[in-house]
Amino acid sequence: MVDPRYRTAFRLYPYERVPDQDASAPRRHKVVIVGGGPIGMALALDLGRRDVPVLILDDHDGVGQGSRAICFAKRTLEICDRLGCGDPMVGKGVFWNLGRVFEGEEEIYAFNLLPEDGHRRPAFINLQQPYFEKFIVEEIRRQQAAGKPIEIRGCNRVTALRQHRDHVSLDIETPDGPYRAEANWLIATDGANSSVRGMLGLGFEGRTFEDNFLIADIRMNANFPTERRFWFDPPFNPGQTALMHKQPDDVWRLDFQLGWDIDRSAELDEGRVRARVRGMLGDAIDFDLVWTSIYT
Repeated sequence: MVDPRYRTAFRLYPYERVPDQDASAPRRHKVVIVGGGPIGMALALDLGRRDVPVLILDDHDGVGQGSRAICFAKRTLEICDRLGCGDPMVGKGVFWNLGRVFEGEEEIYAFNLLPEDGHRRPAFINLQQPYFEKFIVEEIRRQQAAGKPIEIRGCNRVTALRQHRDHVSLDIETPDGPYRAEANWLIATDGANSSVRGMLGLGFEGRTFEDNFLIADIRMNANFPTERRFWFDPPFNPGQTALMHKQPDDVWRLDFQLGWDIDRSAELDEGRVRARVRGMLGDAIDFDLVWTSIYT
């Protein structure tokens, strides 16, 4: 059984039993990608468009909830154009080029990331990550219909691997039980806490910025301008920072710096989150909480 680690926003690749599960010997695949996030799916799309057979294994049946990575830069959009999925992203996303920085309530700096005309794409779009991933998967489906060798298997979790001279063998868990497969090439795109790296004994050395930030995705009807707003020491979050971004569907992304030594459960309490949002927006604007999270 494959237990979910998070709730999904879109169920894009539901589990289906495949012939590999009933084969007498493990089937060899040219390329296997573990992890169906934006990097894994974009890589699979790129390989498939080049007629390289590729199999994606993901331990869920769709993409996770929440805005998460919402700011996609012009260069990213140009890559998506090359992969065939740029237009729906730009069509859905919120354009912005202008940013403003405040200290307290005083504006201290403003910038325009694309002041000249003539560019096909804006400096940035804001687009909730589930939509970004969804549009990549939809393009994969179009390429599959055109005969490109891309396969996605949802609810397929890699639980063990063994390296051999010319291939890798994989143990895979599914709702119907385990099976085995092989790959000439194995690519891990399963995130910062990669299980594949763990199986290989590979570390991920680095430094952690000792701070925490609350994300509050809220839905509201407000006529704030479409721009990035960042505050140092605002009156609604004294001694810390805050950020505001507009997203599609009347959803806004608010980030609040919290500090390092916090009680995460307490900070995610709905009443406490609402109080922080109310402090930023004032009493005149109604809003609904859509999603909350804390990142480090």
